[in-house]
Amino acid sequence: MKKTSVELCRLGICPNYVGYQEMHLAIQLALEDPTRLTALVQEVYVPVGEATGRHWKAVERNLRTVVHRAWEANPGLLTEIARRPLERGPGTGDFLGMMWVYLTEEDAV
Repeated sequence: MKKTSVELCRLGICPNYVGYQEMHLAIQLALEDPTRLTALVQEVYVPVGEATGRHWKAVERNLRTVVHRAWEANPGLLTEIARRPLERGPGTGDFLGMMWVYLTEEDAV
């Protein structure tokens, strides 16, 4: 979990952002079971909303906002995490998938 926090802050997503907690939880859910990434609303947004006391649509919006923040704050690092050229910021599902790959590969090293 510390690695997730560090990487989010490197991307410009720090605890002072409303979506930070939701993104952290979403990444943790993906790390626990990557198949959750195939059903974002039911397997990620709804559980994160229940954990934070927010409607799943607010969770979705907050996650989009912090992904946009990451793209604005550090597109170079986000491109490095993606391991491919990015012409524009990724969607939330893509971001979660990229973070899953990055964090699981980093742990394996």
